[in-house]
Amino acid sequence: MTNYASCFIIIYVNGAISEHAGTTINKEEKMARIAKRVLIWFLISGLVFSGLIGCIGDDEDDEDQALPLPPEDSMTMDFSAFGGGKMAPSAQLPGANFSNAAVRVLVLDVAVIVALAPSVAVFKGASTAVPVEQDDGSWIWSYDTIFLGSDFEADLTGSLEGPKTAWSMKVTSDAFAEPLEDFEWYTGEVALNNDSGSWRFFDYKTPDEANELGVIEWSIQSEGKNEITFTRTDTRSPDVDDILTYSVEGTTAAISFYDASEGITAEITWDLVTIEGSIQVPGYNNGERAFWDADKQDVVP
Repeated sequence: MTNYASCFIIIYVNGAISEHAGTTINKEEKMARIAKRVLIWFLISGLVFSGLIGCIGDDEDDEDQALPLPPEDSMTMDFSAFGGGKMAPSAQLPGANFSNAAVRVLVLDVAVIVALAPSVAVFKGASTAVPVEQDDGSWIWSYDTIFLGSDFEADLTGSLEGPKTAWSMKVTSDAFAEPLEDFEWYTGEVALNNDSGSWRFFDYKTPDEANELGVIEWSIQSEGKNEITFTRTDTRSPDVDDILTYSVEGTTAAISFYDASEGITAEITWDLVTIEGSIQVPGYNNGERAFWDADKQDVVP
């Protein structure tokens, strides 16, 4: 019982005693009236307390009823096996096969992953925000987040549209050369069971124009199995129509990259735990698949 409730009981009981202080009723009747008052107070306070708990419960229920956020994996690809900390443990220089794959992955990393890194980082911040239902039935996640020392004010909106949910991320930030004010950075469509969907990204360098940079189509078929395909749709870019597919099944990861300007496809696979893998691309190793082991050395299976 809170101190406020205790004080209220004391005041209430004292009031009952004071009310009968000048009367001639007997002691038993006086105590009965006081007990009756205390009982009434408990009943009233119980109803009030239940009402407060009910209101709090309603707020929690509203939050539970919000649309589920699309998975963060719908925007990310893990290329860490070809750079960063995982390169250090090797006691000798990597062989030609791994090195060829690493150079190709590095180019893709800069062209796609690094380019999308700010938008992905801002999206991840939504998981810490509390969704609020809007008058039109949509939900909004409003929050502030920081990426590489820059502040972003984000408004992620989700709404139910038939057999899917629709998403829109708008940001305000001074992080770039062109300040962003309620700039629609990307939009998305997601299946109701949250296992597949798409994202469309727009160029923050031209905030006054809706220049689409690329499209991600993704699917998460089961635990440990997913696929993300990024297609360059920016007609201003020499890389337009290039297609990068990243997939994971169990501990096996794979990249398939179609270079539209060359008309060729490169395929790279590796084990997420051991780093063993292979590469197959026209113009290398006579177009035959080439392998490396856990030490990144060339091997022939």
